[in-house]
Amino acid sequence: MPTGRSTMTLALAAALAATGAPALAQGNLGDQLQVCARIGSKSARLECYDSVASAARQGGAAAGSGAVAPGDSQGAPPPVAAGPTGFGAEQVARPAVPPGAAEPGEVEVAVVSARDNGLDMWQFSLADGAVWRMTERVANFRPPAPDERVRIRRGALGSYLMRVGQQASVRVERVR
Repeated sequence: MPTGRSTMTLALAAALAATGAPALAQGNLGDQLQVCARIGSKSARLECYDSVASAARQGGAAAGSGAVAPGDSQGAPPPVAAGPTGFGAEQVARPAVPPGAAEPGEVEVAVVSARDNGLDMWQFSLADGAVWRMTERVANFRPPAPDERVRIRRGALGSYLMRVGQQASVRVERVR
C-alpha cells in the first residue's frame, strides 16, 4: 500500500506523463524546480526537470517574467543578471563566470573602512567595492587604517588570505 508521499509522487508523475507538464508552466522557474525536487522517484524527477527545461527553451517559463528566452525569434542572448565582480566574487551568490574568464590569483587594494563584529573578527570595505570579513580570530591582530593597502590572495581549498602590513595573513571570505 503506497504511503502519502508515494501517492503524491505517482500522481504528479502521472499528471506529467498525461498532460506534457502544463501544470509546471505555472509559477516562476524557482517554484517549478522546487516541485521537481520534491519528487521521490529518480526517473519521474528527471522527467520533471526535463519538462521544465523544455518549457524554458520554448519561452514558457520566461513568458510571465518578461525575460527574453534563449533561442527566441529575435535571436537576442538571454539577459545577464548583475552581480558582484572581481577578485573573490565566486564566494558571493551570482551567475556563473563565463568560460575562459580568468581572475587574478592576488589583488592589492586600499581599505575604505574596517569594523569589529564584537568577536575580534573584522569586516573590511575596500576601495573596489568589495566587502570581506575574517573567518578566524587572530590574537593581536591590528586592523588596517583607512586608505591602507591590503593584499588578498587565494589560499587552499577555495579560501582566501588577507595580509595587512607585515602581520601574518588571516583567513577571509568575501561578503559582497
